[in-house]
Amino acid sequence: MPETPRIESSARLPLLERTCQGVVLLIGAVCVYTGSKGPFGIDGLAYMDVARAYLHHDWHTAINGYWGPLYSWLLAIGLWVFRPGMRGELVLVHALNYALFVKALLTFGSFWRAIAAWSRKADSDETSLPDAAPVAWILFGYLMFLVTFVWSLDDVTPDILVACIVFAICTRLFMIETDGGRGMASYLLLGILLAIGYYAKAILLFFAVFVLAGLMLRAFRSRSFREPLVAAVVFWVLIAPFVAALSRTVGHFTAGDSGRLNYAWFVDGTETKTWMTTDAAPLPFYPGPAVFGSPRVFLVPYLEGVTYAPWYDAARFDKRSQPRLSLRGQLRQLAVNLKLIKEQVLGTEAVLLVPLLILWWQRPNPSWRRLVATCFCTLPIVGVVGLYLLTHLVMRFVLGFFLVLWGAAFASISSSSSSFSDSNSLVLTRRVLLAGILVFAVIELPGVLHFALSHSAENSDRDIAIAQALPVYGVVPGNAVASLGDGQEDYWAHWAAVPVVAEIWKRDLREFWAESPELQGLALRAMANSGAKAAVWRRDSDRPCPALWISLPENSGCLILLPDAEQNSRTTIDTPSRQRYP
Repeated sequence: MPETPRIESSARLPLLERTCQGVVLLIGAVCVYTGSKGPFGIDGLAYMDVARAYLHHDWHTAINGYWGPLYSWLLAIGLWVFRPGMRGELVLVHALNYALFVKALLTFGSFWRAIAAWSRKADSDETSLPDAAPVAWILFGYLMFLVTFVWSLDDVTPDILVACIVFAICTRLFMIETDGGRGMASYLLLGILLAIGYYAKAILLFFAVFVLAGLMLRAFRSRSFREPLVAAVVFWVLIAPFVAALSRTVGHFTAGDSGRLNYAWFVDGTETKTWMTTDAAPLPFYPGPAVFGSPRVFLVPYLEGVTYAPWYDAARFDKRSQPRLSLRGQLRQLAVNLKLIKEQVLGTEAVLLVPLLILWWQRPNPSWRRLVATCFCTLPIVGVVGLYLLTHLVMRFVLGFFLVLWGAAFASISSSSSSFSDSNSLVLTRRVLLAGILVFAVIELPGVLHFALSHSAENSDRDIAIAQALPVYGVVPGNAVASLGDGQEDYWAHWAAVPVVAEIWKRDLREFWAESPELQGLALRAMANSGAKAAVWRRDSDRPCPALWISLPENSGCLILLPDAEQNSRTTIDTPSRQRYP
């Protein structure tokens, strides 16, 4: 009988699922431990500064047009509860990432069961793949989760949080499509989840719009508008206060400017022409005016309490990058992003296409019909991925989205009940899926285990040593500093609570060190005129500290105290005064 495989396997499925979750959590914990000394990353540094601003109740600075607030709120709560020191902050951010990883795993488990239940009830005359091969279904889901998420555990970004919310939303959507998920409470919770998604990342605003539009279209058929309207009203009411505050802060109506800026940077081209192709420049726009020509010294805008203002909130700083429709640029960027998708689907995950196509080939029409029936969930996901394709795509942006699409594709596979009465057909289905899982595991797990056991992110000891040494030489929290290197990577400045107001890019350092002491002195005076009290070079080579520079402890870097700006006013260098954000 068709039900036999499910009945025989049901007793061991909870144990198997808990075992899979335990293995995933163990590997994730090892990854977090081995990478716990790594720095925040440039995006993480911005999120930490946003969290500090919220913690200090500096609302005008905290409300940010580029970075979503929810991840920073979680960081701020952690900072407020534990009040960590420099090394403690590293532990905190990695612990938060692991907590989100755990929550994402549990939420994924709920989603995986919800899509299996939907598949089981989609057609009573068909037997779904989760019923035909329940053990393989669980192994497939958690293996996909592991190889998708483990690489992002070191990233101090909200991408795992976003995936967690996407899983929760998709779980709710599939439950709504089944008998157990109907009712006002389900739509109320859906509206709340959609609003939380927007606070995690602004692009999920479009995901919410797509989901709500799908619910309204279905309501036209059923003539029942009350429940979808509840979800829509809850969503808009919850996000309206932040949208209003953000629009007031930025100076124009907006729900977030990250999409606008990324389109301007990636599709229209950038002011910093080398940034697109060589990554030689640290930003897709110039951080401020160049106040010295050779080597270039950039004046960086100042925002109190912020380490590196331009990347902290590009929506307020980069007013010159305005998106314009460019067909050539759009096609170029689309080709770049499609290549990334191709490398992922036809490269890393290509082995999964083989069992998928084989199983679909058994009964293509019912499987296709069931896949189309998932459009209430898959179309909004495809819509968001399409927006990324048009602008800027990194695979960590779509962690949860791709897992949902894979789940929908495999859950759509079905066979008639009569065909599964033949034990040979049942064994063949199981073997095809298990063979695909085994090959995928053989290909991917060695890399995952090597990453977990032996990877080591860049060590933050040098940054901590610099931050601890600065007060010894009179550079105290609140003093402005200049950076020899890319300012957005100056973690030492974050820990020392000193803003970067001038910089020489890392790509220009060789030119700076090759210049005569006289020209170096002129460049340093230009930095001093920006208000910087000292210039710091975080050592990235064996070059010794030059004469007159102070060697910082643990061979971490070099420091030179700069003369007061008033003394430099008699020089011939024309430098504008320190810029501030409005």
